[in-house]
Amino acid sequence: MAEREPRGVVDGAFRVLRALPEAGREHQVARLAQLTGLPRPTVHRLLGQLRESGAVERTDGHWALSASLLGLARRVEPLAGLRETASKVIQHLREQTGAAVSLVVPSEGSFVALEMVPGQDALPIDARSGAQMPAATAAAMVLAPGAMPAARRRPFGAAVDDQDVFVGLTCYAVPVDLPDGRRASLQIATAAQRPADRFAAPVHRAAVALERGLSTL
Repeated sequence: MAEREPRGVVDGAFRVLRALPEAGREHQVARLAQLTGLPRPTVHRLLGQLRESGAVERTDGHWALSASLLGLARRVEPLAGLRETASKVIQHLREQTGAAVSLVVPSEGSFVALEMVPGQDALPIDARSGAQMPAATAAAMVLAPGAMPAARRRPFGAAVDDQDVFVGLTCYAVPVDLPDGRRASLQIATAAQRPADRFAAPVHRAAVALERGLSTL
């Protein structure tokens, strides 16, 4: 038990941190217990410990993630220099297309937007860095090509999402080979009236530019 308890505490703390933004402001502890599968006393205890460590704060009677976590999140770097190089490419692609642009990486069986900038369209997605991507979105399909239906495939390993995940949302994603042998995907997202695959050429050019920039790191 002495070896298992620390892992249990860490796992429970991360469950609470992940669930807190979804818990709302009313009856937070009860909602957190429901979302995490942890008993209410355990949730209470973990919130207290997370508060002491500076990970959460309590304001006006409600729990919230601490702003100090932003600094920690900015340090997430699967490959040294990746975020800085990608942010320049992503911003340029956003200016070219007006689309929401993201660099997506695999993470423990899921897919996460390491960097993301919102586009000009109002979209039914969480357009921010750190957002988790559905497994059926184009970016995830690029990273797990074995799960990609033929209708979603495009040349050069690309994938398209024509309202397959959300009504009104289209996506186009291409693979990005990282210098360490891993792979990311570069994705744009647009409203259905401006199909994302119409911007296929600039997305592919941006992926090439990103790979070249990373090769010099």
